[in-house]
Amino acid sequence: MGTLWLYAVALDEVRGMVGATDAEAVRLRAIATERFGRRPRHSTGLLGKLGPALRHPVDAPVLRPDTPVAEDCDRLLAGQHVPPQRLAASWRLLQAWIESTAWATHSSSLDRAALNTLDFDLARAGVAARFGVSALVEHDLGIGILPAPGMAAGYRSGSHALDTAAAWRTALPELQPPSAGWVEELAGWLEGFGEWTASAPAAGRPPPDLVAVLIA
Repeated sequence: MGTLWLYAVALDEVRGMVGATDAEAVRLRAIATERFGRRPRHSTGLLGKLGPALRHPVDAPVLRPDTPVAEDCDRLLAGQHVPPQRLAASWRLLQAWIESTAWATHSSSLDRAALNTLDFDLARAGVAARFGVSALVEHDLGIGILPAPGMAAGYRSGSHALDTAAAWRTALPELQPPSAGWVEELAGWLEGFGEWTASAPAAGRPPPDLVAVLIA
């Protein structure tokens, strides 16, 4: 089973993570080290000169291919090309940064087949295609990083998120389990965009968009 992640976060904030400013890079490196890395013993060699973020000691266990390492962090912060073999790890790191920045996060166990079933059930209940689940990943994030194999990523505006929730609420009486339960849960989360958008100015932040990542 795959996973659909939804984040309430401004698209500009996500784009600012790739090729980050010096101040933003400091914040993101701290998140990367806390989430994935351990600070090694001090080294006077090349490893020590490269810095602590995500540096693993030589005696550390073998890492999974999708585990971010220091080079992935450096590459994203510099806005450099991500080679195909490092896409999964780089996206895992980027998602950690997005999650740490987002007003809220929602995840659901959902693969491509289940997503297609939901879209079909919503359409049969009269929901326009622009409010389908697949539509959440249609608009490219514009960060210059290709999706990893089996992945789709995109965004919609916060107002579109609220319109989607309203459309789904209207369709709920026509839906049957399990689609009805999934749609009701997600519609409730999407309705939070009203509160998060209203809170953004006082926090000195842009209003959140809906960023979606599907790994099937």
